[in-house]
Parts: sequence; C-alpha cells; structure tokens
Amino acid sequence: MNNQQKLYFIACCFPPFGRGNAITNSCVANSLAHRFRVEVVCMERPEGGVISYQEDESLFKRLNPNLRIHRVQADGWFGLNTLFYAIGILPCYFLNWAWRVWRNRDQIFKNDGVVFAVYPVFSDLLLGFAISRFYKMPLLIDFRDDFLGVISGGWRRIFRPYYAYIERMLVKSAQKISVTTESLQHDIVKRYGLSTDQVEVVYNIVPSVPRQNNVDESLSKKMNVIYAGAMSSVQKPEVLLKAYAQLRKTDAQWSKRLTVDFFGPESPYFKMAIRKWLGQGCSYGGFLPQEEIARRVLQADIGFFSLSDDTYAYATPTKLFDYIGAGIPIVAALPHGASRQIIEEYQIGLVVNPDDIVNLANCLKTMVEDEGVRKTCSANMQPLRKKFSTDRQIEKWSGMLSAMYVAENTRK
Repeated sequence: MNNQQKLYFIACCFPPFGRGNAITNSCVANSLAHRFRVEVVCMERPEGGVISYQEDESLFKRLNPNLRIHRVQADGWFGLNTLFYAIGILPCYFLNWAWRVWRNRDQIFKNDGVVFAVYPVFSDLLLGFAISRFYKMPLLIDFRDDFLGVISGGWRRIFRPYYAYIERMLVKSAQKISVTTESLQHDIVKRYGLSTDQVEVVYNIVPSVPRQNNVDESLSKKMNVIYAGAMSSVQKPEVLLKAYAQLRKTDAQWSKRLTVDFFGPESPYFKMAIRKWLGQGCSYGGFLPQEEIARRVLQADIGFFSLSDDTYAYATPTKLFDYIGAGIPIVAALPHGASRQIIEEYQIGLVVNPDDIVNLANCLKTMVEDEGVRKTCSANMQPLRKKFSTDRQIEKWSGMLSAMYVAENTRK
C-alpha cells in the first residue's frame, strides 16, 4: 500500500479529546497519513453529560494536515447507552455514536479501502466489523487493551460467555490483528485458534520528545517524582502519596529532599480517594495539555505509574513509554505482567506490588539516595528507544496493511 491507497481509521476518541487513547490514536493516524490516504472516523466531542471528556487543544494542533477527519455527533439515546453499559447489557457506552456513523455510512465510506478499527473503544471494533462486511473491505483490528479480560472482570463475569461470543465474531472476521503485548498475543491466538502470523505485537506509541542532557545529579538537589495520568481505581495512583507520607512519617525532612507532582483530571475518584492524601511536599497541577505534560516529564527526576490489580497485568500504559523516551528512571506499583516484565527485565526502574506502601516508600528512598541506580536505569533506556520507537511500530502496521491490500486485489 502507498499514499494513493485509502485507509479508514475508526477511532471514536480522537483530538480534541484529551489524554488516554486519543493520544495514541492521533499518533497512529498522523504517522500513517505520511504513507496512506487516511480518513479518520471519530466522535464529535460532547459537552457535559454523565461522563465528562477533557479537551486538549495541543493534540488538535498537531494533527497531520493530510488527514481527512469525519467528526460524527452521537445520538442522544436519553442516556440509555450509559445505563445499559452500567448493567452489563452493552459492552460499550459509545454505541449511540456507532449507530449514527452507521446511518451515515454512505456519506463517509465512499470508496474502497482498508478498515483499521482500534480498541478501546469497543464500538470502534463493532463499527469496523459492520463496515467491512457491508462494503466487503478488509479489516485490521487493534487491541491496545484486553477487551475480554477487562470487560468480564468483577461482577461482569456473569456476562463473559456473551462478551466472548462477540469478541470471537470480530476476531474471526479480521484479516489481521495487532495487539500491544506478547502476552495478549498469546492469549488471543490460544483463545481462538489463530495463526501467530495473523496476530502481531505492536507496542504503544507516544509523541516524541527531546531527551534531557546535563542533568544535575548532585545529592543536595531537591528531586521530584511525577505522576501524570488518569485518576481512577484502575490506577489507584494515591499509593504514591501514601508511600510519600510514609517517608515523611519516618523523617519530616523528606519534603526538602523529594517533592511529588500530580497531574490529571479532577475526577470523582480524585475527589474521593486522592485529594485527601495531598500533604506537604505534594502538588496537584490539574489537567494540562499534552505538550506541557511532556515538558514536565522531561524536567522530572523520577517517573511513577501504577495499576491496581491483576486484571490489568497485560497493560503497558503510555506513561511507561513516555518515561523511556524522556530517559527518567521509573518507580512503579504493578501486578506481575507486561509492564513489570519490561521494567525488571531491562532494569529501567524499581517495582513493587500494588498497594505495597512500605516497599514503595523504600524504592523512592533508594532512587533518591542512590545516584548509581538512577544513572543505570537511564542508561538502560537508550536501546529501548529504538525497540519501542514510533517508526518501528508504524512499519509493522504498514506491513500488515500492505499485505491485506495485496491479498484483496489478488482476490478480486
């Protein structure tokens, strides 16, 4: 495939949606637009409602001018989409958007091409499946998260056969599948009896940032640890604040040696579970544009991220790749899984189990006091920048898309 060939990129969350998968989706679309004629199908960002959506104008400004973007407003449905999702009947609360796109399909999908649908959100996959079937276009589906593993967690496990049936239908209809980790590749191949040639690992990509040089590593320098991301029970980032409180409990002077910077939306979870832990030495900067967060990460001494339990063991959050790109050592609270394996195997940080406050405090202490550990972690990130580079991941997607196009033309 080349830039004369059409690609329909179905990604409900797209700039100016702020954070989350909108960042990854915009990176993918921007990069592919240098090679293909990309038409993005996304949702018009709604104002207010039961679920609030942050806006990041900096992401919007960085969109490739070669992109053609179809922004489709979701149908109202009187909030029934959110209600039916909450009680487990629907696997996604964006189906009202997918339905509006489907009703306007002839105005959007006017020419032959390849359909590229991303998860999250699930409605992207369902819409991609319907469009590829209706117009007989090849389909690539991408799992940035493990749909079945996450959606059937907790009380929703009673719906697992129903969700598994839907996922099987989608997976079996796709000519190619990309996933974010080796463990997710193994699970999908085993779950549905697929060929390993059909499922390829493509790591998460993030906007490129310049790396730090001439960092002051003197022991007298006050250091800081940064968390910039979602504020929810999936991450439980308050574990960092609890560990910092533990350090200050043993020595009140720790606030003169280490500060904690939190950035992210002021969500209901933040108000209920996080804000109360913001004490001396801690600051909360709210939701900032992605380019400003990138600057703050570059200025940080330590990068922190967390995942709350084994349900998310498969995940590799974009913060991991942000920190690798910036070259700052990592402290994390994670279940045994993909992200933890990368950090421990390549020795780029220190990791503890979720909710392990005492050992997390010890890791922070070690990272602040041991310059050798910090330098080793940063040095070990250098070869990983090539392994996880955006160019390498885009080459993988381009190869799959090209193979699909050739196979489709041969069939015709």
